[in-house]
Amino acid sequence: MRHVVAAAADRGIGETSVVETAPDALVDLFGALTYLGDPVGLLVLVTAGYLLADHLDIGTPRMAAAIAIALGGFALTLALKHAFTLPRPPGAGTDGYGFPSGHAIGATVVYGGLVGLLSPRRIRSRHYWGAAGVIALVAASRVVIGVHYLVDVFVGVGVGVAYLAVATRVGPGWTPDRVTSVAVQRTFALAVGVGLVALSIDVVLDTVIAVAAAAGGWLGWRLAGDRALEATGSTRRLVASLAFLPVVAITAGTVVEGGVSLPVAAALAGGVVALILALPGLPLWSERSAA
Repeated sequence: MRHVVAAAADRGIGETSVVETAPDALVDLFGALTYLGDPVGLLVLVTAGYLLADHLDIGTPRMAAAIAIALGGFALTLALKHAFTLPRPPGAGTDGYGFPSGHAIGATVVYGGLVGLLSPRRIRSRHYWGAAGVIALVAASRVVIGVHYLVDVFVGVGVGVAYLAVATRVGPGWTPDRVTSVAVQRTFALAVGVGLVALSIDVVLDTVIAVAAAAGGWLGWRLAGDRALEATGSTRRLVASLAFLPVVAITAGTVVEGGVSLPVAAALAGGVVALILALPGLPLWSERSAA
């Protein structure tokens, strides 16, 4: 049994020695590319899409579903990491478990989800290829900078694809020409369920944040989703959205880095996500349509 555990922990197939010989310029390049899969960066991306949906002409419910899918992917990453508790490669220089790759899962569910939600069906396949390219770069970057083994990122992409398929089936559907408010609620409910699974495996800061954020999204959409659908874009909403995005980034970074206690982290994560979902429908945030 000890040999099985040791083999699972040392799951490299020689790529570590190859990475160690990579030129510094290549490592620096992939060190920059890895931020395309950063959890906080992905959260800011889908949040920006949601708050600016009317100005981008992409539909508020579509981006609400994208937020729900992203939060579900984050929760699933934590459930699997804490279930397997496998280490990163030696000398990774960063904390946390290594299997599977959270960046690979996050990039897959967010970029793949955005293509499925936003691309017209007639050109969706070419957009999927573009998303696949970005996902491949993120996955490769995690190996090149030495924080994951190849198997970590391969499994991460596979898990991301599987979760995206389930979340799409449960929520917006395969050809979402119109995403309903109820479909968004189901997608958030799935994320809450996955978060509870992660919490049942290990009660730590990350799993508490995952449950609280998903629950906040579900509650915020349930209470204010209909009003958000009725709201129309305005210059005031555009300015306020751009001003609010740095607040989201700073709050998310603070919570994820563990600068606060568990109860405060839960309140901040749930409260901020609920506020994000509710903001477009607030009277001071935007004008209402006459319909």
